[in-house]
Amino acid sequence: SDNVWREAPIDHSSDNVLDDAYGKLNTVLVLTKSDLLPSAATKARLLEWSRRRARAGGIFEPIGVHLVSSHTGWGVQKLLSQLEELCGDEGEVWVMGAQNAGKSSLINAMSGYRGGTKSNKLLARAPVTASTMPGTTIGVVEVKNVLPAPHRMLDTPGLLHPHQLTPRLSPEEVKCVLPRRALKPRTYRLSKGAAIHIGGLARVDVEDCPGSTMYLTVWASSDIVCHFGKIDKAEELFQKHAGSLLQPPIGDAERLKELGRWEPFDVDVEGGSYKESTTDVAIGGVGWVGVGVVGTAQLTVWTYPGIGVTTRAALIPDFAKDLETPGWSHTVTAAAKKMKSAPGKTGNAKHTPRGKQGRPGKGKPGRK
Repeated sequence: SDNVWREAPIDHSSDNVLDDAYGKLNTVLVLTKSDLLPSAATKARLLEWSRRRARAGGIFEPIGVHLVSSHTGWGVQKLLSQLEELCGDEGEVWVMGAQNAGKSSLINAMSGYRGGTKSNKLLARAPVTASTMPGTTIGVVEVKNVLPAPHRMLDTPGLLHPHQLTPRLSPEEVKCVLPRRALKPRTYRLSKGAAIHIGGLARVDVEDCPGSTMYLTVWASSDIVCHFGKIDKAEELFQKHAGSLLQPPIGDAERLKELGRWEPFDVDVEGGSYKESTTDVAIGGVGWVGVGVVGTAQLTVWTYPGIGVTTRAALIPDFAKDLETPGWSHTVTAAAKKMKSAPGKTGNAKHTPRGKQGRPGKGKPGRK
């Protein structure tokens, strides 16, 4: 029998793109890059969340769900054992998933576990062909020395998802967006009229909230610079700093013009706690924002045309230990600090600020 090994992340990556390919094939869901998630993302929490997301999307009921890291090797041997078992006498494995999901890196890691032990010699002898740009495996590749004969493993090109931002970015910008270290939360206490820039890739405005304040937690690469300010100053900030301090993108006004003008997405978020996030707002190819509020908050997400903006149950409810203060995020990189701002017009959409700005809160998270 044939088997499909499909890789996550699910949101804005491979959902609904592969549905026609499954049929009655055995499907194994693999969540790659697990080492990049914080300790709060426990194995039990991730497994339950991934199955719930798969069911909610009507995608499939996987035979197995695996959390793995090609960097550390964690979970790789267990995945390989199940694939060999599912192959039976004559089966083969087709590896399918979204662009930048890390398929080729994981296959190379698996090739070092043939026979139950990791072998650097074998790993060096059977690398999967990939280009220098992430997400561009060249053609369908038969991978040798991973499964015992007569079984075959076939690696397919990463699927280009129209709702993700990464395919539109330059190699340098992609390196900023793809996390290289474990994700660290950035939690903000905001009132009506507050805004958070997530680099020059997206902005989240608080149009209204049921209480005096609410909490937003940004989960994205630490190389993406964030800014906490007011809606009525947001346009000016973008015009002055996008491409320099506010990055990615990286470059001048011409680079920003290439990406196009931002469009607004109105999002009503229903929350159930001020002490943790109960809902996420996911932005395709950028990251997600956890929402801590009781009742319904009205947000506007600004990002580039066609980028997916969706809500889901929170993946990681936890807030950061300390709250971010107004201004630039604590994780502004040294390189970004040294860069000069790039004044002048960019391709950002013009809009009329909505709502009256309240004072951002300070202190520890978890208080209304």
